[in-house]
Amino acid sequence: MIAKQIEKFTEILIEKEISKADDKDLIVYGLSTGIELCFNILTTIVLGFLFGLVFESLVFLVSFSLIRTYSGGYHCKKAINCYLMSSGIVVSVLAIVKFTPIDYMLIISAVLLLFSIPILLKFAPTETLTKPLDDDERKHYRKKMVKDLFCECVVIPVLFAMELRSFGFVVCVGLMVSAGLVLVGQFND
Repeated sequence: MIAKQIEKFTEILIEKEISKADDKDLIVYGLSTGIELCFNILTTIVLGFLFGLVFESLVFLVSFSLIRTYSGGYHCKKAINCYLMSSGIVVSVLAIVKFTPIDYMLIISAVLLLFSIPILLKFAPTETLTKPLDDDERKHYRKKMVKDLFCECVVIPVLFAMELRSFGFVVCVGLMVSAGLVLVGQFND
């Protein structure tokens, strides 16, 4: 249903000469991706409200997105499956943060980092059938991912030092989720 509305909207843009007919596929793809992204962001915020962890949900969204964008890994073939999987990941992460005792967050975070960082450094970026990478893209994505990973690894101890344990913990959980998706992507295609 949304796909049909996007197609109609794109036709209107072309008819009114706001966009070129040659760009139709690109416009449809861009609008679809933008709508999916908005739904994911809104869902994350709503789930954050439901768990009483709005700020943690936003920290997760930002930190996870920074790594996920350049690390690659498993991707669903259908948008609805992607939305459902993303929502499930957010629910799982927020439940882990909500129900992990604050006194255990530091040690669990250290363990998560001991697993996730080597996986990300060894296997990322991981391409998929829908997103193959050439050598230049692979180098660029790896450089960006390593830079973002380094920044997050600097921020994590700062968050713990500032007694913002749940924020540091959620970043570590996000890194582990990214590493898990990279591993699944390695062995899925």
